Amino acid sequence: MKRLMPAFWLSTMVIAFSVGYAVGPVRSVAAGQAAAGAAAGAGQAQGPGGALPPGDYSRMQLAPDQGEPIQFLGSDMRKAHAELQARAARGGQALSNPRDLMKPLVTRTHSFILMHRPELRNANQAPNAEQHEGATDVYFVVAGSGTVTVGGELGSKRISRPGEYTGPINGGKPFKLQAGDILDIPANMPHATVPDAGGMTYVLMKVNVGLYPWSLINGTP
Repeated sequence: MKRLMPAFWLSTMVIAFSVGYAVGPVRSVAAGQAAAGAAAGAGQAQGPGGALPPGDYSRMQLAPDQGEPIQFLGSDMRKAHAELQARAARGGQALSNPRDLMKPLVTRTHSFILMHRPELRNANQAPNAEQHEGATDVYFVVAGSGTVTVGGELGSKRISRPGEYTGPINGGKPFKLQAGDILDIPANMPHATVPDAGGMTYVLMKVNVGLYPWSLINGTP
């Protein structure tokens, strides 16, 4: 009997070890799955800035006010150029955002408006330059031609509203533009536009670079 006792205890220990090995991983996997589920649930409960499961990123509305796709037809804008030439001849002023000829588009990140600048009545007249701290200007020339001077400094700088300045330009680099050309003017760079005879019509795209509220760029309250 004494000889059988060691064998009995050895058999008991082997069986106990086998059972523990089999049950242990199952419990570990279950615990891991429960922890993962809890973490996923915590991520679900957080806002967009939290740790979201990958599938949720496709449901985030990063730009809810961008609206529907919009196409601006070149043929329509070229017709608008002739009408704007006639209006400018009567008034002699630059025409900004003629809503009856092109509906403006303003979103949280950018905007499109139609612009027409007539030939300066006085060839010696210094053009009024602009400077926008928080917006990049992009010119898409529709018709006509002109020269845009970019860079340099504004003399006698005037504040039209916070972050927006006007005044005569000193220095800078001239860019000769004609129909079909595109000019990118980085934010905070002075620029002055001088049209040739017949004026220049272009689509002005403003891109909000995020330095100050967009309302200061699009002119809304």
